[in-house]
Amino acid sequence: MSPSPDIPGRRRLSGRTSWLIAVVTVVAALVGVPPAFGDGGVQYPGPSGTFTDDDGSIHEENIEAIVVAGITKGCGKNLYCPGDEITRAQVASFLDRALQLPATGTDFFSDDDGSIHEAAINRIAAAGITQGCDTDLYCPAEKLNRGQMAALLARALPGLSPATKDYFTDDDGSTHEANINVLAENGITEGCDTGLYCPKKRVRRSAMASFLARALDLAPDRPPAVSPWRLELVLGRIQGGTTDLQAPAGDDRLFLVTKDGLIRIISDGAFLPEPFLDLSETVLDGGPEEGLLGLAFHPDFDTNRKFYVFYTDANGPDGHSRVYEYLADAADPDRADPSTARHIITFEQRPTSATHKGGQLQFGDDGLLYIAVGDGGGSRDPFEHGENPQTELGTIVRIDVDVDPGADPAYGIPPGNPFADGREGLPEVWAYGLRNPWRFSFDGEHIYIGDVGHLAAEEVNVADASLAGINYGWDTMEGTACYEPPVDCDRDQLFIPQIAYSHDVGVAVIGGYVYRGTAIPEMVGRYFYADFVGGWIRTFLYEDGRVTEHYDWSRSVELSRFVWSFGVDGHGEMYVLARYDVWKVVPN
Repeated sequence: MSPSPDIPGRRRLSGRTSWLIAVVTVVAALVGVPPAFGDGGVQYPGPSGTFTDDDGSIHEENIEAIVVAGITKGCGKNLYCPGDEITRAQVASFLDRALQLPATGTDFFSDDDGSIHEAAINRIAAAGITQGCDTDLYCPAEKLNRGQMAALLARALPGLSPATKDYFTDDDGSTHEANINVLAENGITEGCDTGLYCPKKRVRRSAMASFLARALDLAPDRPPAVSPWRLELVLGRIQGGTTDLQAPAGDDRLFLVTKDGLIRIISDGAFLPEPFLDLSETVLDGGPEEGLLGLAFHPDFDTNRKFYVFYTDANGPDGHSRVYEYLADAADPDRADPSTARHIITFEQRPTSATHKGGQLQFGDDGLLYIAVGDGGGSRDPFEHGENPQTELGTIVRIDVDVDPGADPAYGIPPGNPFADGREGLPEVWAYGLRNPWRFSFDGEHIYIGDVGHLAAEEVNVADASLAGINYGWDTMEGTACYEPPVDCDRDQLFIPQIAYSHDVGVAVIGGYVYRGTAIPEMVGRYFYADFVGGWIRTFLYEDGRVTEHYDWSRSVELSRFVWSFGVDGHGEMYVLARYDVWKVVPN
């Protein structure tokens, strides 16, 4: 019997339907590269996420979208082979990576034994996406036509809207007609010509990229042709390097934190002559992620004058990070009073590592202090700190600093902390499973966490700020892919990031803030984030549990590499710290 195409009407996804719909919703915003093989058995990412053989192709942006989403890594060094006709085996791997299908112990076909795509073929068969080309056969080397491709996608995405009309004239009577119309109804295809779909035409790798990008909503959103914002230099060539910028609510001053241990006030575009606080003799800033790293003003700073700093300590065991409370000078609001220093908490990070310190301090709407603590460094989380709530490393800590001045410790445990009783985790731990949550911020009922990745992916997590005890997945996962183990990890109790991107486009996410200023109405509600090396700033809108308007502004906003952090002034306006410079986000 000759091989027959995949046909509609075979078994659907039964109990997996709701699970797949949820996965597709996540994939629509994700950008992560799982440790999987390439389409042809190789693993060659193109330079900066761009292949050299698709330049000028109408499919180029969609090819890039599926690269960033971890669906493909090309066919050879810096190559995608867009003109090649795609095989059924390659499509199986594309769909498997896109949908993050669960493992199966069943071997469905006899003609794919030993194929690098065998596991993916079995997973899409287990999910009901294919039943092969004949009894016990998948025909992995056979080229896929457009009709077959429509059937595979329609089965893979059971949440698509049903067709309301017949879109094409050349598929009448085809076993794939219903699925072709479903794809057209959902904007996944417009056909091959006016009124035509060309169901028997073979699918090229370039076209498959566009089909997948549209089906999974991976196609990049296009920012407005003219950006509503630009960057305006506030101060440049700042000695010591910038790490943070904060201001009390309603205050016109900017408090700039430098890596070497100073907090300096910027007023009317210039530094005041004397620093607000000088910790240069206390701060250890020798390593790339060591120094004075974070600043937060108490919500009642106007009346109690309290603020908090996070730094790596030069006077204790190397690598330990400490949080201290200080008071502004009662007689001079532009100076802190060093004599008021009060130790709050210490995080005992490894003395041999100068990385993964964390450092962000933020007060939530609940008046509690949240502290980002990295996993302490070391490749591959060697001490398994990430998902261990018995350590503060790899967590966000939540404490109550409004306790009696003589209290020991100098903080209280909020009763809503997930391990407040200390039985299954440290009482201070509020969230865990993080590698290096260098920057996080609150916006209303949500927390936005930029977690710096390891070898493959960076991520931004948006979670309900009222939920305590979330496990963000490191090191079971990196981004949206399994890490340890590298395949078939258990994701059931893990938080899946809304945004994950591969190291083809950046290597260290810099979390930012949701813009709530008044100067740029078009950007209100949009979250800003960047990459330390990528040289870009991106924004997105998060509403009703979905990421939309996900824009890369690199074509319209000039930016050097090495964005270190973001800041917000006392009126909600946004700032970008580019290592030695401070830039303000202003109307264009």
